[in-house]
Amino acid sequence: SDVKLGKTKQPVRFGDITLKLDNADPKRNRYSLDIMADDKKVTKKDKSINEPVQFYTSKGGHTPYELVINTVGKNEIVGYLATPKDMASR
Repeated sequence: SDVKLGKTKQPVRFGDITLKLDNADPKRNRYSLDIMADDKKVTKKDKSINEPVQFYTSKGGHTPYELVINTVGKNEIVGYLATPKDMASR
């Protein structure tokens, strides 16, 4: 599913998880964000565009969610989130 995430005070829900943009650096095409899944917070720091960010949830079992951001703007990131359900159908 498509992800468009601006810098907000509150995390934004995408399916089973919430994302919160921490930092976006368009000059270096890098970003940092918090992922909340199963009441656990994971911080992914200094990721670059088109770099798959994988994380697991109890619902997804052994299949990771995969977040790929392909645009880093000023205070905004855009990309897509592949959930285990999407991946199973590939």
